[in-house]
Amino acid sequence: MSLNAVSTATLSSILRSSVSQIQSQLTTVSTESSTGQLADIGLTLGAESGQDIALHQQMADLNSIASSNAVVTSQLDTAANALTSLQSSASTMLSAFVDGLSGTPGGSAAIGLQQQAAGALQTFAAQMNAEVGGAYVFGGINSGVAPIAAYAQTPTSAAQSAVDAAFQSTFGFPVTSANVSAITGTQMQSFLSNQFAALFNGSNWAATWSSASDTPATNRIDAGQTITTSVSGNGAAFQTMARALTMVSEFGGLNLSPDAYSTLMSTAQSVMNQANNGLIQGSAAIGAMQNQVKQAGDAITLQQNVLTTQINGNEGVNAYDVASQVNNLSTQLQTAYSLTAQIHKLSLVNFL
Repeated sequence: MSLNAVSTATLSSILRSSVSQIQSQLTTVSTESSTGQLADIGLTLGAESGQDIALHQQMADLNSIASSNAVVTSQLDTAANALTSLQSSASTMLSAFVDGLSGTPGGSAAIGLQQQAAGALQTFAAQMNAEVGGAYVFGGINSGVAPIAAYAQTPTSAAQSAVDAAFQSTFGFPVTSANVSAITGTQMQSFLSNQFAALFNGSNWAATWSSASDTPATNRIDAGQTITTSVSGNGAAFQTMARALTMVSEFGGLNLSPDAYSTLMSTAQSVMNQANNGLIQGSAAIGAMQNQVKQAGDAITLQQNVLTTQINGNEGVNAYDVASQVNNLSTQLQTAYSLTAQIHKLSLVNFL
């Protein structure tokens, strides 16, 4: 083999290696130029890459909490709106019950009030079954099931059957009997305060009205903070509201004695007043939860900003420096290509 051939092969090999190296470097700096970040974080940061990974893990945790908080916020907003509607309904019916005290048992006004209470009871169930993305906001930890069963339905609901059974067991005849006119005020008061009231709490409430859990939902709203984020549909305010509406929707249109009717309406007024006060407290509790979630969200945003600055400081590149490297490497690559082409043209004949 001639000296010229050996020299040409050696130069070609050196240039090929140089071209390959320059291409690799150019690919790296081009990626960094387009992304604004280091192409190989581990290689560049070395031992400091562990700290960078820890920062990313913290950011991922904060992002997860922030996403969860967005869902919680939506659920709390829905619950707050439902409670506002329930409060409005309770106030309206409370005024109607006060006016009903002067009504005539079995008269058109009494029947109209009974129908109004029945409508409000349907609305009550609808509001209590408010949901966000399939999660019922008053279901507690049992958020996958509608917490409150509708009272008026076909076939007869368990709640209505229980009320009718309690009435007949107490008085010895059904609500459809003409004997209802013989019920005294004292008898009505005893029934409403005992057998009837018992249907709206404890195991009776769970058996006929509610599928909600007594245990409210909780969520981690910040790295070190977990709070209650719901109000259970088994709360006393909801039970008393259902009780006030049910007693009027069931018995308000009956041909009761004036004394029994007056007792019914005054009791309904008292129970609805309790419910209204409870709903106000429930709204305040939801408001406090909303405020806590908002404050936690603000704190998370600040933490995310700090982490973003730290991560960018570790992984970011100087745009001017990278652009200069791209230009320099491109020039070097073009030069290497040119030299390679010239070497391929070399021969001893051309040299001589």
